Amino acid sequence: MKKVFLILTLFLSCYFVYTKTEGNKKNYLVIGDSLSKGINEYGVASYGYSDFTKDFLEESHLLKNYNNSFTNIDYKVSDIVTILEYNKSKNGITLNRLIKEADIITMSIGIQEIYYKIGKNNQNIYTYIDTMINNYNKILNYINKFHHDKVYVLGYYSISNNNSDIINYANYKLSNLVKKYNYIYIDLSKILDNNPTYISQINNNYLPNIKGYQKISQIIVENLKNN
Repeated sequence: MKKVFLILTLFLSCYFVYTKTEGNKKNYLVIGDSLSKGINEYGVASYGYSDFTKDFLEESHLLKNYNNSFTNIDYKVSDIVTILEYNKSKNGITLNRLIKEADIITMSIGIQEIYYKIGKNNQNIYTYIDTMINNYNKILNYINKFHHDKVYVLGYYSISNNNSDIINYANYKLSNLVKKYNYIYIDLSKILDNNPTYISQINNNYLPNIKGYQKISQIIVENLKNN
């Protein structure tokens, strides 16, 4: 009888430890454009901030699932809105479902279309940003329908003093929107603005190098550790 009781006690102990460990694991979802996909200064997908963040969660035995299916170099803010509105799937799963199941979300989108607009024609750029932020609001409003441990929204940064006013305006609009939802806004301008350490000066590049992506991840990881 004592032997049976001992075996039962050991079994229950192992079960509760397993349940507690598995219960703490997180679904990590990444959404966005080139920055989220980890495109480097050479235009190639490399190790991005989400990969470093994923590694931290994995090494800490906190990662249940990682999904970056809805990252694409061509994504605009309006594309994500369309994907959600039409419940589009990718790799056999919809973004709607991934958002519902996510515990941690990081999102960085808009920097590419801002620089594309600057490069083509600055005309009506502020009106364009207003429309872009209104679309961003639709995404955050959908995310807000579900419970998440953490939602991180990455801001914008300047690679030239010539466009700093435009980037500052976009950051002002986005940061206020993120605060409305009590999500975490990461001000990339403080670390990336005209910083050759994190952004290589190659072919008018505006994307971070490996050090830049590590720095972004470091900010996210520090917040995860402290909360």
